[in-house]
Amino acid sequence: MPGLSKGLVQIYTGNGKGKTTAVFGLALRAAGWGLRTYIGQFLKSGAMGEYCASVMLAPYVTVEQFGNGRFVIHFSVEQVGMAYRGINAIERALMGGEYDIVVAEEINVVLSLNPQMIDEVLAIIDRRLPNVELVLTGRDAPRELIERADLVTEMVAVKHPFERGIGARKGIEF
Repeated sequence: MPGLSKGLVQIYTGNGKGKTTAVFGLALRAAGWGLRTYIGQFLKSGAMGEYCASVMLAPYVTVEQFGNGRFVIHFSVEQVGMAYRGINAIERALMGGEYDIVVAEEINVVLSLNPQMIDEVLAIIDRRLPNVELVLTGRDAPRELIERADLVTEMVAVKHPFERGIGARKGIEF
């Protein structure tokens, strides 16, 4: 059975486009080698392109959503509860032995809005199985996570069609 001999911690952060695309590309590549990926999507809900495509990659890719799909500036009680459910699901996926790669998508945004959760996520990183890769995405990655990570990629926004009034397009941005 395939598997990783050593799992690292990766972070995709920054204000540029491509963080979600990067993790779904990783999941696609991993599936091609028989690796299983769990993706917990924080803040998101509904049928986005990557979510719909992941169904076609089953059983190699599993996606769960822990959000209500609304833009978040301050967390509501409901959103805090969803975030904790997501953190618990990420922890189970990291410890259960079923997955080779675990992605906490948009967790950095959650942690920037709720810094009290950072210590919990750091503890989960320390307890994870040593052969499971962990990928954390979202803008504003906390310094504490960046220091703990093995790989950090920052997406930089140089130019975006949104600046010219072109909205998000189905199949391209979502």
